[in-house]
Amino acid sequence: MNDDKFVIQVIARGAFVDDGAGGGQSYMVETYTLRLNHVALNAWILSDLLNCREFYSTIEEWEEHKAKQKTKREAVKSQVLDVLNIDPNTGSACITQSLSEIFTLVHIRKI
Repeated sequence: MNDDKFVIQVIARGAFVDDGAGGGQSYMVETYTLRLNHVALNAWILSDLLNCREFYSTIEEWEEHKAKQKTKREAVKSQVLDVLNIDPNTGSACITQSLSEIFTLVHIRKI
């Protein structure tokens, strides 16, 4: 975890099958508890949308800033999914910061 590269430690992993309340479609729900090293955590923080509309003179500048941060966040998310060998095209993935360098990832896909 002390390397100067993007490193993720898997603390816990679990999965279950959701039968969709009997609706005929089943989903695999995979959950991960992750720890990001300083490089990965810094990338996450720098991709966060911390400013608000009032910081910008025009709505165009604000929209440009939001788009830039969204691109950065998608890049970080892509790196995390790559490290975990999760294909983003197989379903939906959501990453949230739980506490400091601890994160939760939920990946849901049809089976």
